[in-house]
Amino acid sequence: MPKSRLRGGKKSHRKKVQKRNQNIQSQQNRIQKLWEEEMIKRMEELKTSGETTINEEVTTEQPLDIKL
Repeated sequence: MPKSRLRGGKKSHRKKVQKRNQNIQSQQNRIQKLWEEEMIKRMEELKTSGETTINEEVTTEQPLDIKL
């Protein structure tokens, strides 16, 4: 490739790649943070709903009729 087509050369290419990688990393961190916050919120919801069901008595059990 002729020198005129390099458009900045290796230095500018490294700079562009570094910026691209930084953008990708920041997006991944943001998505991971949002996912963790959502999981924490759902775990709290499950904990609060689980406490009410644990304290209730289960009356749907049927007796076992075993005939030998």
